[in-house]
Amino acid sequence: MTPRTAGQFESLRTDSRERLERAALLVFARAGYARATVRDVAREAGVAQGLLYNYYRGKDDLLAAVFRRSMADVETSFAAAAAEAPPAERLARLVRAAFATVREHLPFWRLVYGVRHQPDVVAALGPALHAWTDGVLATLEGHLRTAGHPDPAIAAHLLFGAIDGVAQHFALDPEGYPLDAVAECLVVTIARTLTGDGGAVRSSARRSRGAP
Repeated sequence: MTPRTAGQFESLRTDSRERLERAALLVFARAGYARATVRDVAREAGVAQGLLYNYYRGKDDLLAAVFRRSMADVETSFAAAAAEAPPAERLARLVRAAFATVREHLPFWRLVYGVRHQPDVVAALGPALHAWTDGVLATLEGHLRTAGHPDPAIAAHLLFGAIDGVAQHFALDPEGYPLDAVAECLVVTIARTLTGDGGAVRSSARRSRGAP
């Protein structure tokens, strides 16, 4: 048998981590984080409990790993919006990229939303959750300030809540929820708060839907 290369070993480790983290989300969503055990997660993943400890120190470490994956998705959305563009268009890109990320990784985000609002999960994440929220708000506030919003701090809270709420509704009903139309409506609303018009971004929204 040909020995595995370093790249193959790394691929196996990545696959194992993804399997364990998805299993953890399934177990946490089904049983509740407080009642779930490492044994339950290993059984769901179809691996020995000892293998799980090769990658994670325990249940809290697994939760932190899952949370980091969700943060990475959000950072990807922000990176897509950071490319050179007029400030209002930058915000429009951010909104579209955020929803595209949820759609692309829908099974993962459905589970994340199911788990994230469990009080025990919030307590376990503690300062990390608050730091992440503050970071998202700071980024949104920076974009809004650059775009000339008169009250970027409050607008950042409103925009964060809108993006998060729309994403959750879509995750609950991906077949029936009109995500693209809602996203473009949000884009136009942002433009209106910045310019009192929103015409330029409205035209962009129509083009993205193939409308004249």
